[in-house]
Amino acid sequence: MTKKTVPPTQGAAPPVADRRGAVARILADETGMVDAFMAAIAREIPAYANLDARQLEEVRSIIVWTLRRVLELWSVDGALGPEDIRMFRGVGAVRARDARPLAAVLRAYRVAALAFFDRIGERFADAVSVRDLSALARVWLTVLDQSSEAIFDGYESTGRVLSEDRERSLRGLLTDLLLGRQSHAGTLRARLRELDAELPSSFDLMVVSPAAPATPAAPASPAATGPDQAERAAALVTAALDARAAGAAAELELTSLHTVMDGVGVALVKAVDVTLLDRLVTGHDLTGALLTGVTAATAPRDHRIAVHGLRHASPLVWTERRVLDRGDLEVVALVTGHPDADPGRAAEAVLGPLAHDADTRRTLDAVIYSDGAPAAAARLHVHPQTVRYRLRRLAATTGRDPRTPWNRFAFQTALLASNS
Repeated sequence: MTKKTVPPTQGAAPPVADRRGAVARILADETGMVDAFMAAIAREIPAYANLDARQLEEVRSIIVWTLRRVLELWSVDGALGPEDIRMFRGVGAVRARDARPLAAVLRAYRVAALAFFDRIGERFADAVSVRDLSALARVWLTVLDQSSEAIFDGYESTGRVLSEDRERSLRGLLTDLLLGRQSHAGTLRARLRELDAELPSSFDLMVVSPAAPATPAAPASPAATGPDQAERAAALVTAALDARAAGAAAELELTSLHTVMDGVGVALVKAVDVTLLDRLVTGHDLTGALLTGVTAATAPRDHRIAVHGLRHASPLVWTERRVLDRGDLEVVALVTGHPDADPGRAAEAVLGPLAHDADTRRTLDAVIYSDGAPAAAARLHVHPQTVRYRLRRLAATTGRDPRTPWNRFAFQTALLASNS
């Protein structure tokens, strides 16, 4: 009886040992290959075009890990394990928290796969046979399928948790805005879309704190407060002011948010009624700082100088006011050496549109360094009524009376800053 010989199956995978050499050659080109992946992703996916350095490094590290894992699995005819799936699920959860669109995340892996095979064809045709390439494609497609499912699951699960606690998510958004972690307009829009919300194009930012008891020698100033007291202060002010802002808001527009950061209450309100705010802080024994015209881009610096001003304003300030404005905060930042201090900003904030009015500046300078309007008028060679008129105009335009100690100091500082 003759024994029948069965020929080897067409297309059978080559020995695993043969692939290790190809893997070593491919990984020698890892940097160039990953650079090509990153360029393709940025070119093809708008959501990835404006990532910051930290985010780009994170994307790069995930690509490197995926590339190495695919090649390792190919070299040993392996498959993804539970740890790999957990890693990809974690990627989905993180992307849900930073609100990167899920479609963009999943597409990034497909774009990287196409760039990979283009690179293989260009650089390693002599090292990878058709059979090798077919096996490599099967591995990559399998990884792509399993990773996409895991990323989707992690993204959706985390998204459900975020949606169930929208208030917590909105507070997290405010915290990220104030810390500068939501600096890219595209990322911010995606996150707001996930929360079914919109930010006003500009808003008013407040920090509030209960006031310490005043004494005959020391006026009321911010007290050292715990999170509960700061929370109550922010919630009280926000609730009262939000009722006014909500009437003119668009359907999805956020009219107010509040949280506690750095031991003080922080509130974002679409438009603050300053008269109402003054009544609130006085009636509830609070101190605060208010910055108007704040945007997502300016919020981090505005928040820093507001908290700093609330804590470091001298008793001279609190003698005259309970709510500090931008001019007060810029001056406090400047004279206390805060890293965000800016002489130009201080001058503009205190003097406003009169910062470039030569007559007003000369008059203010003369009044500060003279004893009353007659002496200032003599110094300027004008009539005392001219000086008084200019001072009334200055007070009406800036909201500051240069006859009071703090305003006088603020004006003097602004004038010096504008000449620096």
